[in-house]
Amino acid sequence: MGMMRKRKDASKNQMAGGCLALFGLPFLLAGLALSVFYFSGYVKWWQARSWVEVPCVIDSTELKESRGDDSTTYRVQAAYHYEFQGRPYHSEQVTFGKGSDNVGDFQHTAHRELSHYQDGRRFRCFVDPNHPENAVLYRGLRWEMQAFMAIFALTFPAVGAGLVVGGIMGGRVMKREAVLKESHPQEAWKWKEAWAGATIPERSGGLGRAFDLYTLWAALVIFPLLWAAGASGAFATDSKAMLLGIFFVLWCIPAGFTLRRLRKWRVLGRTRVELAEMPGWPGGRLAGSVLLEKPLPVFGDSELILTCDKLTTRSSGDGTSTTREQIWQETQCVPRDGVTRDLAGYRVPFEMSLPADAPVTGGDDGIGVKHEWTLRLQLPSSKMSAVFEVPVFNTGKQPLVEVAQSTPTLRDSVAIDLPERLAARKLRVEFAPDGTPSTITCPPARNLSMIGFLFVFNLLWTGAAVLLVVKEAPLLFRIVWIGSATAIWCSIIYQLIHRRQVSFDASEVVIANRLGPWTRTARMGKSEITGFNQGVTSSSGNTQFHRVRLEDVYGRKMTVADNITESATAEELVRRLEAWWKRA
Repeated sequence: MGMMRKRKDASKNQMAGGCLALFGLPFLLAGLALSVFYFSGYVKWWQARSWVEVPCVIDSTELKESRGDDSTTYRVQAAYHYEFQGRPYHSEQVTFGKGSDNVGDFQHTAHRELSHYQDGRRFRCFVDPNHPENAVLYRGLRWEMQAFMAIFALTFPAVGAGLVVGGIMGGRVMKREAVLKESHPQEAWKWKEAWAGATIPERSGGLGRAFDLYTLWAALVIFPLLWAAGASGAFATDSKAMLLGIFFVLWCIPAGFTLRRLRKWRVLGRTRVELAEMPGWPGGRLAGSVLLEKPLPVFGDSELILTCDKLTTRSSGDGTSTTREQIWQETQCVPRDGVTRDLAGYRVPFEMSLPADAPVTGGDDGIGVKHEWTLRLQLPSSKMSAVFEVPVFNTGKQPLVEVAQSTPTLRDSVAIDLPERLAARKLRVEFAPDGTPSTITCPPARNLSMIGFLFVFNLLWTGAAVLLVVKEAPLLFRIVWIGSATAIWCSIIYQLIHRRQVSFDASEVVIANRLGPWTRTARMGKSEITGFNQGVTSSSGNTQFHRVRLEDVYGRKMTVADNITESATAEELVRRLEAWWKRA
């Protein structure tokens, strides 16, 4: 019965992968069609640069209006005749674009200009000398339209290809892992394809290659746009064309990751992990070697970092979200002379002890909590690293006595590392001899990553607000965009200059919040405090930020520390604050 259930689950997973591929196929086909239309705009513009300018007479012109559910588009139409090499011709092609749009003011401007020439005065058109029947009134590059099309060329093909390829590859992986489950029903560490071989490959290698391909595709989309805008004189004649620089700035983000990957590949080559014993188990040792194709850099010592993260998935009305929290870490220094060489390449040996209460890999407890163990090789004086997901499972083996005596439990390690954990989040905490806090300092700009994200996001958001004002969008839209942009700027300024100083003595706590030149101080005696607690303040990506607050007899809640990224760290700080509170 259990085997039949596993096969049924595998069939469902494979079907889900096929459905995902089918769902992404329309996006891929539409993206490719839009991309062909996008690139053809440059081809036609470049070819038309050699066309011959000849006089023409505008017979008629009209601005065609098309109303949709939420927008109105326009298309200028015209009929004209001209002569080329003594032969008469007639054409109705105004520009190379065939459809109507509301991007920029080209359609209205062209209609106004052509209307002035309906009295028989001569205008001009551009004729293909090789095919005189082909002519156009406006051959210039519409950079606004090309920028608009670039958005679709950057997103639709990537999303479609990701869904199609991801669905197909994911289905194949699920099929192979289903076979592994049937072959090793009692050995869960052999169910994952990455762990089925003699060595463990680097995590997310396929995703990294897909990211590199997108970086290349984005360059093929963005750089022709910037080059054509410069060659057509758009930057010199229209100041708004400078906004195209946003495309280059955004492209630098994936390009930076790609360059880092290429640099790492050039330095280390292909990387793998070979475990001495598969898998690791709580209370045992995780030992083996990191295999490299090239030697480690000669400058400084590298580090091997074994980490256990807790992944919590929460459901909401909009879907699910997963947060990641580090609950344990051990670091091993790798001296340059500790690397050995053999036929497989270069070996970086390691041996690390696992706590007796270490959670196992996976371990879903029914409420969306799983654990993940990773081994990271960190190069010296560099951000380059290689990350591997390693298996830790209960195999029936008992904890080693020497490990239990030398390795603290997870809770003990949090208590031991509390000052370093808080310092890592820019919190300066001084402790009394009994381990209770004496001062907690939360300096300004303590979360630069959040500030940086908000700054970049709000630059784009403010740009959109300015554009809405320039385009005279409906008043409600302008109010919402300007108001929200202003609120985000205020939040950024607050995070940059806010400072909190909390002092504890035998009888009271003093909390001083400083905002620039203004300071607000609150004093509270121990008898007024009812307790301390921790909670989540915000999330950024897959990281949650926790704060620790005290509550008094009047129901007031005052923050004493924030910007903590691990619930275990916040809980340990609460425990020590309660020890201070209960101390006579």
